[in-house]
Amino acid sequence: MSTIIPQVIDSNNELEKLSTGDIGIIAEYAFQNPYSINGPFGTMKLTLSNDTVSNENIAIGTIKINTLWGLGSTTNLHFESTDDFNGSTGYTSVNAESKGTITIRPNPPKLIRAKVNISLKPGFQEGTLSVEGFFEDFQIKATYVHYSNENN
Repeated sequence: MSTIIPQVIDSNNELEKLSTGDIGIIAEYAFQNPYSINGPFGTMKLTLSNDTVSNENIAIGTIKINTLWGLGSTTNLHFESTDDFNGSTGYTSVNAESKGTITIRPNPPKLIRAKVNISLKPGFQEGTLSVEGFFEDFQIKATYVHYSNENN
């Protein structure tokens, strides 16, 4: 069954009406196994926002994990979850179920699911990342952080 979309957006004013919230930060992080050059290592892109429809803080992101064992592997995960900001400590945490693909060369890609836990220190410059089945509490360091909030 398909959904009928009645019209085509044809202006920036109409695009603005599609927004359901405000962005807090857009960030990119890097991580690596401190004990092996073969990995796992990779990047995470993360957007933290406020959804004015549900009145929830939303975390949306992607994680790319690489390894160099054998012919190497690449895993691409996508997640969307709520985030929890602790006003007492300044830490932000995200606990999500991710879905994506894993490619262990020379085999074709396969579907993968993994729990993701992110803990960000105040300022969002560093924290820890755990991905079920891959690693636990890897240090993450920001390579880019854009603060959308005018107060920062």
